[in-house]
Amino acid sequence: MIRLKAYAKLNLSLDVTGKRDDGYHELDGLMQSVSLFDVVTVEKSKKLSVTADTDVADEKSNSAYRAASVFLKLTKISGAKIHIEKRIPAMSGLGGASADAAAALIGLDTLYGAGLGRKALLEIAQSIGADVPFALTGGTARAKGIGEKLFPVEIKKPMYYAVVKPFAGVSTADAFGRYRPGGRIDMDCVQSAVINGDAALFGSCAANALQPAAAEICPEIISAVETLLNAGARKAIITGSGSAVFCAVGTEEEARELIARTGSGFELCAALRPVSRGVEAI
Repeated sequence: MIRLKAYAKLNLSLDVTGKRDDGYHELDGLMQSVSLFDVVTVEKSKKLSVTADTDVADEKSNSAYRAASVFLKLTKISGAKIHIEKRIPAMSGLGGASADAAAALIGLDTLYGAGLGRKALLEIAQSIGADVPFALTGGTARAKGIGEKLFPVEIKKPMYYAVVKPFAGVSTADAFGRYRPGGRIDMDCVQSAVINGDAALFGSCAANALQPAAAEICPEIISAVETLLNAGARKAIITGSGSAVFCAVGTEEEARELIARTGSGFELCAALRPVSRGVEAI
C-alpha cells in the first residue's frame, strides 16, 4: 500500500490566446502547486476500483479511474484499489481531479515497480486531461498549448495565497463555452512578479481571461472577490475556470491574517503556501 498527497494548483494567471480546429482553446498561463491536498491510497488488487470519502457519481468517469485504466492496460497489470480522501473542492478550478489522477499514476508505478518512466506517465496524463501533466510534476510552471506544454519556473522569493471558494461551482466546459475574447494579459510581467515574489507587481498585471464568463455562471464569484478586496487584498482573481478566488501576498502571516478577516460563508477559506511538487508520498 502507498499513500500520497495530491496537491491542488492555482492558475496564477490565465490567458486564452486562440482556438484550435479540434475545439480546444490555446492557453498561456502560470501554474503553481499549493499546500492544499487530497490523500490518495493505492493498494494491490485483482481488479480496479476507485472510491472516495465523498460521492463519486460515476466511478468510470472519475479521472483517477481513467488514468489507472490506461496504466493497467499498458502494463498488463490486473488491477488496483484506489481510495481518495477529498480535501480539494470540486468545480473550484483548484485541479483536484487532475491531482488525484496524477497521484494514481505515480502510486501505481511505484507500488508495482512498473518503471514506466516520466515520458510514458506524461503521455498517459495528457490523454486524461490538460491539467494532469502539470499535476504529475507540480511546482511552478508556465503552461502553453492546451496546458500540456510546461516550462518550469524557478522562484527566487515565494508568494503566499489567501483562497476562498463559494459553495457554488463552475463547469470548465461552461466557462469556455461563454468565453469572449478580451485584451491580452501580460504574462511576462506576471512571471517576473512570481519569480521575485513581488505581490504588488503581481496585483497590477495578474488576470484570468475566463473570469467574466465564470462570474456570469456563478455570481457568487463576484461576492468572493469583493470579500477578499474588503479584507485587504490588492487584487482577487479566479483560478482555472473558478469558482475559487485567490489573492497573492508577500508572507504566510499576511495570508493568514487576510483569511481571518474574510469571515464565513465559503466552502473553502484557507491560507496556502507554494509547494515544489504535484504529488508526494506520505
